[in-house]
Amino acid sequence: MNNTKIFACQTLEDEILEILPGNIDHEFLEYRLHRTPDKLRGQLKKRIEEAEEYDTLLFGYGLCSNGVAGLSSQKHKIVVPRVHDCISLLLGSRNQYDAQFEKHPATIYLSKGWIKQKGDPMSEFYEYCDKYGEDNARWLIEEEYKNYQRVVFIHTVGDCDEDVKYSKEVAGFLKVKFCEVQGSLRYFERLVNGEWDTEFLVIPPGRTISLNHFM
Repeated sequence: MNNTKIFACQTLEDEILEILPGNIDHEFLEYRLHRTPDKLRGQLKKRIEEAEEYDTLLFGYGLCSNGVAGLSSQKHKIVVPRVHDCISLLLGSRNQYDAQFEKHPATIYLSKGWIKQKGDPMSEFYEYCDKYGEDNARWLIEEEYKNYQRVVFIHTVGDCDEDVKYSKEVAGFLKVKFCEVQGSLRYFERLVNGEWDTEFLVIPPGRTISLNHFM
């Protein structure tokens, strides 16, 4: 019986399955939960309580707008990447993300998973159209993304020309620059292979994840 399970966002499913050992079980949660951190926390808490047969739980999440803050378990060791969101995971390190942010802070990042889950501004626009009408939707998108300056597609696994083409369309839709960067599976590999140094939070049973852990 496997004694380790990973819970992760659907946007990271392709990357994690690419490198996941057979002795680790997995479950991918709806990506929209990151929009409501309290709901994300509630769903993760539920999964922790239900994972009675496991000793170690891995999270394919970062802090995610405090969505993992406050989680704990009396039974499990919990391991969480010490990052603020999944972009650092896709880029391979928090340092790589910080370097990108220092040069280009106003960036929208897309990946194969984000496009598959329709987690991009153009998909959001069409969703708003259905709810509020096209004129209101366009105003909402313009307000939400008015300070962004570029769209960046992160190459990881199984990329196809359609992903890049769509990302370019998103950049054109927002009237901003388009770029591509090479991502990495490094963070995911270290998470599932137990290479847990200071890039990870290793929370023993009875301890609680806090915001300070990510500082």
